Amino acid sequence: MPEHMPIYIGDNAVEEFIKFCQKSNYQKYLLVADENTYRVLGKRVHEAMKKEGWDVIYIILHPEGLHADSVTLVRVLAVYDGQPRMFVAVGSGTITDTTRFTSHRSQNPFISLPTAASVDAYTSVNSAMTIGELKGSIYCQAPIAIFTDIPIIVESPKWLTASGFGDLTSKFTSSADWKNTHIIWGSKYDPEIYEKALGAAKQAAAVAEGIVTHDPKSMAAMMQGQFDSGFSMADFGNSAPASGGEHHIAHVWEMMFHWAGREGLYHGNAVGVATIIEAGWYERLRKLSKKDAEQLLACAQVPSRAEQEKTIRAELPEIAEVLIASNPIYMQLSDPQVLERVKKDILDNWDEIQAIAAKVPPPDQFRAWLKSLGGPTTTAELELSPQQAKTAIDHGHYLRERFSINNIRKLFGW
Repeated sequence: MPEHMPIYIGDNAVEEFIKFCQKSNYQKYLLVADENTYRVLGKRVHEAMKKEGWDVIYIILHPEGLHADSVTLVRVLAVYDGQPRMFVAVGSGTITDTTRFTSHRSQNPFISLPTAASVDAYTSVNSAMTIGELKGSIYCQAPIAIFTDIPIIVESPKWLTASGFGDLTSKFTSSADWKNTHIIWGSKYDPEIYEKALGAAKQAAAVAEGIVTHDPKSMAAMMQGQFDSGFSMADFGNSAPASGGEHHIAHVWEMMFHWAGREGLYHGNAVGVATIIEAGWYERLRKLSKKDAEQLLACAQVPSRAEQEKTIRAELPEIAEVLIASNPIYMQLSDPQVLERVKKDILDNWDEIQAIAAKVPPPDQFRAWLKSLGGPTTTAELELSPQQAKTAIDHGHYLRERFSINNIRKLFGW
């Protein structure tokens, strides 16, 4: 496995950050934060850097309406002066992804100082960005080091922790989707990385009670789980180990909010609700015998490519052409030969598919975890209309090259 960046988790993150920087050759920095993260940690980081006499330029973004999108990227790049600088991200998902992207495209390294246990992608090489109308995972780079101040994490808003917990425990379903994609579709796969992604979810589940009370040891364990999840993506080279069908459904909901200019839908909350939905399908799959599956697959009908294209254009017009051009798996299943091969692969590997499903907790367990943290568990709580919820559930499987449980359940006619 690749060697990972140094990570500090403790009470003295700023001091350790300064020590790390003192050993580097960098004298010039670009600090990226928003008003909230600057107040809780960024100002302390900034003052410590100035005390060293370093050349620090900075941008403090207004948090209202802030997204990891093309507008925010331009704001950061407008501040950057074109000189070699160490970029420093002080914040959670939006700040980290924005800094990851801008530092990579300007050919500079970056360091991360998380302010909340709200996402699992701190160690990832990918940025979750909305460019134009489409949200996607864009290859960038991982930070060269991470410094986590546990008192800041403990004091972070509980709704951010609930969001991070939803994102992290989704690895139960995403890792299952990834392994099934390998078995059924023949995609690239790594068993060690699979265990790392699944292990990150297990680690969060093991300390769920402590996370509810923001116990420092439990929060540190959750952060480590988030880092491990990010490592699984970085080691594999894309988001496949930690982003399955639940993420694809959630991404559609997030894009719907973006298209409507709405605020208030947090990534991990959307992922958590979508994970409950996926877990329900896995629970249903576990109740099937091989004979049941064979009978259902014998009746499987996949719309023609033309019919699917028409549906995508009607239901998701903002991103329809991009999705169609990506030639998604379900569209390829409109070819009778491809469909028959997939049916055979599902049945030939039925015992292994069942073993994978057995590692996904039941939906009631996910509901209980999220409720205990004050997180949403239904699409209504996400403030989605019934039609918005249905559109994402019915068409999320078009977003990525994954043979997720969403594809499987469609073949079963559920």
